[in-house]
Amino acid sequence: MNLDDLTPQQQEDAAHAAVCNAGFAFTQAVWGEQSLTKAWPRMDPTLRRCMTQAWLYGQEVTAYRAGFDPDDVVEAFAVEQPEHPLWCVFEALQLPDLLEWKPGAHEWVATARHIVLDFDVELVYMVPRPAAGDIATDLSRNLPLVMRYDPAAGWRVLNLLSDGRPEPGWPPRL
Repeated sequence: MNLDDLTPQQQEDAAHAAVCNAGFAFTQAVWGEQSLTKAWPRMDPTLRRCMTQAWLYGQEVTAYRAGFDPDDVVEAFAVEQPEHPLWCVFEALQLPDLLEWKPGAHEWVATARHIVLDFDVELVYMVPRPAAGDIATDLSRNLPLVMRYDPAAGWRVLNLLSDGRPEPGWPPRL
């Protein structure tokens, strides 16, 4: 089959597959493999910074007393594979909350509905796999994944806590 033979809907579906696959790979890393370390490279650096700031917010004095500058911790966690001494503590505290928040999300599927938010940002909804057939009709339980395209890394999760764009800061906006 020639790409010129595809209908406009088929072309849109094919383009949407890459972003859905990236979202699915992320859910597999978090909920399937239960590893924030494996999911971290699949997240946009902006989300990494925001999640780290959210964790440290209100504990800045405690971090300083322990010998850690919160801004330095945030930047150390912004990389794909953090090697900071607090990483294991962060993962141990954050992962259980994610697993409990959307249990079984690694078995969910992306809906055909997606929203282009910008030239490099899309919103994809992951929903529980329907019991029968290929069409999900109950969208009341969903996991919104705001995805951003990076030319070097491909599609990454920009936000999973809401359908908005995160903003780093003290406190961050997720």
